[in-house]
Amino acid sequence: MSTNTIEALKKCDYVLHSAAHMDLTYDKEPFYKINVDATKNLLRLAKDSGIQKFVYISAAPVVPGSPIINCTEAEAKTGLPSALYPKTKAIAERAVLASNTDDFKTIALRPPAIWGPNNHHYEDLMSNVASGKWRWIGGGHQILSTIHVKNLANAIMAVFNSEKGGEAYFVTDGDKRSMRTTFTSILNAEGLDPGDKEMPRGVAVLLAHVFGGIWKTLGLKSRPPVMPLMIRLMATEFSVDDTKARKQLGYQNAISFEQGVQELTQ
Repeated sequence: MSTNTIEALKKCDYVLHSAAHMDLTYDKEPFYKINVDATKNLLRLAKDSGIQKFVYISAAPVVPGSPIINCTEAEAKTGLPSALYPKTKAIAERAVLASNTDDFKTIALRPPAIWGPNNHHYEDLMSNVASGKWRWIGGGHQILSTIHVKNLANAIMAVFNSEKGGEAYFVTDGDKRSMRTTFTSILNAEGLDPGDKEMPRGVAVLLAHVFGGIWKTLGLKSRPPVMPLMIRLMATEFSVDDTKARKQLGYQNAISFEQGVQELTQ
């Protein structure tokens, strides 16, 4: 890390660490290099520079298991998920929380699916919808927790104003919606119609494992058409409870789902 970065840290009180490698591939190197090694390095430098509070944007899928149904932090299973993105995020989160001291407070926020304007993570989704390739796996009726980027910003500010340390918190939009309802609303606001075409969940699971075996055997670094992480997050219930953040941090919504969708239309 450059001398300029170290000097910049010395002028700050807090660090907000949201950088990560997020991709749907089996290429291990960038996941560990960016998500784990870089986080541990930044932790060390922040502590040595006298930073008072280190806020880590983790991810709800760091919790292993599937389906995840209205899960609280206390109910979350221990262990690591198998997919590279949530696995490396979980390893980094543990390092962050283990670094907490009275003089160096560390907090991890666990947002589920983040949405809002100009979200490049949804570019493939929109491209598939526009080209007619999109399919609702298993119908898309399972509950999927989400958080608008403005609500995530509110959660970050709540952490900055809190004295808590060494804790992880789920943060969400607070309501319960199906994956189909959520993405149909978002896509419609973007002028796209996802349609009603479906793919049986069992077929998608089979294809994910077949492609996974091929990609791992051949050491391919590109994105496969489908992989188990997609099934876990997009075709299986993944809902979490953020009561702890609302009670302990004072987290509140900045925007409702309906307001967020209305913003997209503008």
